[in-house]
Amino acid sequence: MKTIIIIEDEFRIREGLAKLIMRLDSNFSVKGEAEDGLEGLRLIQDLQPDVAITDIRMPKIDGLEMIAQAKKVSPDTVFVILSGYADFSYAQTAMRLGVQEYLLKPATISDVRSLLERLDSKKEVSDQADTDGICLPDTGDRSPVVEKAIEILNKDYARPIRLESVADRLKITPQYLSNMFTRETGMTFSSYLRKIRMGKAKELLKKGDMKIYEVAVAVGYPDQKYFSRVFHEYTGRSARDYYQNPNEIEKDTYVMREEGTL
Repeated sequence: MKTIIIIEDEFRIREGLAKLIMRLDSNFSVKGEAEDGLEGLRLIQDLQPDVAITDIRMPKIDGLEMIAQAKKVSPDTVFVILSGYADFSYAQTAMRLGVQEYLLKPATISDVRSLLERLDSKKEVSDQADTDGICLPDTGDRSPVVEKAIEILNKDYARPIRLESVADRLKITPQYLSNMFTRETGMTFSSYLRKIRMGKAKELLKKGDMKIYEVAVAVGYPDQKYFSRVFHEYTGRSARDYYQNPNEIEKDTYVMREEGTL
């Protein structure tokens, strides 16, 4: 059984999270709670927990300073940042400290369950860094900020959408989002958006109840000529051909190029 401590200055959040963890997964046991960073540091030193879930903004010492000190006395503890969107400005520092998991406020039952599943399956983690020296999540894991970006793309693909606007909504820099997104999905932000739009376009063309220009607008391309060019590059077929013969097998040549298989 893995042990968890929760460091959070808001009693309601701390108690609610503790009860939820105990209810969701019997492989975890919440062994302690603290309401500030100094108390949390003492608790980590005394209990040597497998996991410490901590807020960033707390009295006495903040979460990042606490993690930096705690890693000296409990090097095997896995730290999870509990934060709101506004705190993502601290993400670079947190990742340099080896933090590999985030739990966004307000955390849903699904968010907590997914976190526990990742923690339960997580083997020993070796630090991996990019050229900036920032520690990155394990391959196959997606950080909450990337998951939220993907949610935005899946919801708003029909609207004009840019990396900068999504980064602004997530309160992080475009460069940071771009780097994380590519590293964690294996695709650039624009390629992923194109993949969503083209997938939806194929669905609509296959149904056959919308004209091609209507499909183009519905998936975020008000210019039908540009849509047709992108569709052809992506599928190797024209939109009109796909509209008339939707069941013919096509190769997504654009995606294959993007993923390095062509």
